[in-house]
Amino acid sequence: MDRHAHLGPSRRQAFGLAGLAALSASACSRGGSSAPGGGSAPDADTASLRYAWWGDDLRTELTQEALAAFETEYSSIDVRGEFSGFDGYFDKLATQTAGGGGADVFMMNEWNLREYADRGSLADLTGVSTQNWSDGAAEGGQVDGKLFGATAGIGLQAVLVDPEFFEDAGVEMPDDTTWTWEDFREIGRALTDGSADGSFGVTYQAGDQITANFYCAQHGAPVFDEAGVGVAVDQVRAWYEMWLLLVKEEIAPSASAALEDGSAGIEQSLFAQGQLGMLFIPTNYLTVYEDLMQRELRLLRIPTRTGRPADLGMWFRPAQLYCVSATSDRQEDATTLVDFLINSTQAGEILLADRGAPPNSEVRGAIVDLVSGADARVFEYMDSCEPDLSAPPPPPPAGAGAYPGILGRHGEDVLFERVTPEAGAQAFLDALTAELA
Repeated sequence: MDRHAHLGPSRRQAFGLAGLAALSASACSRGGSSAPGGGSAPDADTASLRYAWWGDDLRTELTQEALAAFETEYSSIDVRGEFSGFDGYFDKLATQTAGGGGADVFMMNEWNLREYADRGSLADLTGVSTQNWSDGAAEGGQVDGKLFGATAGIGLQAVLVDPEFFEDAGVEMPDDTTWTWEDFREIGRALTDGSADGSFGVTYQAGDQITANFYCAQHGAPVFDEAGVGVAVDQVRAWYEMWLLLVKEEIAPSASAALEDGSAGIEQSLFAQGQLGMLFIPTNYLTVYEDLMQRELRLLRIPTRTGRPADLGMWFRPAQLYCVSATSDRQEDATTLVDFLINSTQAGEILLADRGAPPNSEVRGAIVDLVSGADARVFEYMDSCEPDLSAPPPPPPAGAGAYPGILGRHGEDVLFERVTPEAGAQAFLDALTAELA
């Protein structure tokens, strides 16, 4: 599909914006429940399951369509949907789980999985087949060798680049298989120098918890390991120092402008306004930005420390996870639902890349001709990175849900030079260690 030619957002593109808002915790909460497709209440002799997820009306429309297909395949099971925005989702989940009133099936993220597993709140999902999954796709949901979270979709991180910005600034596109973090800084400098006032090659992203984790893995160890905090103060110091240098050398916007950009809605962000050349994003955000900017963008690999492709330091991470409650009295039916949503081509043809690229390679193969434009190029990007991916680390420990906020909070202190990168890194480690205690 020619992004320069299309006139308006597609249903898929419109969902992409909603998904981005939810993941950035800026979506409005939409509570309520509904039978798939607006159906009537279940008959007394059917097995009624509750399934909870976050997202807006467009995600819900796709999900309910998939649930209706499941009910057609398994006529004895009725599924009741419960959906809301991202804000407040985990507060509600924690309350319901503690009281034993949670849904049978619910969505989870990678930072909170272990905490729920360690509490004994999650059922073992041995009934979900991982036979045709990509290497590493299942590990993000495994705790002590058991599958407690089934990967709904796999994702990677990328550098989103605007070819038009590069061309206007007179800067060549880098070879992303060999570029380093130093190359990233110098290309950012060239983009800033070659662009109009108020435009920049990069912006301050020290609070990007996903890229930070991969950066730390490249430089020695990921943020978390089996024992808890795996990263050392020098790795975090280097991360904060790199971003602060970009601001001090005026490659990135000033501290106040960077904070304003980070707090803005996606539509008002510097990148979406054509005033930024490069931005780190989860791969599924590509659709969002292309729809807003009405032109084709590109995904590049994240830089490496060495410039060697094999040192990419990324792994397939679960964009979202399906979990089944340990207190559900219908665990077998709930597991059947999860298996259907992940491993059936019927569900795959409905959900497409809604929650990330399907982990099942057969499902991906079945839907590859159904996706186009940005979605297709996300698949291509992931395929190109796969040979250089690492084995994933174990799921983050209990308390890791606080990691994104801690990284961002101390990154802001470094940005405004209230502390040095060294002190900010130590404060980050102290706060994170306390959360895991």
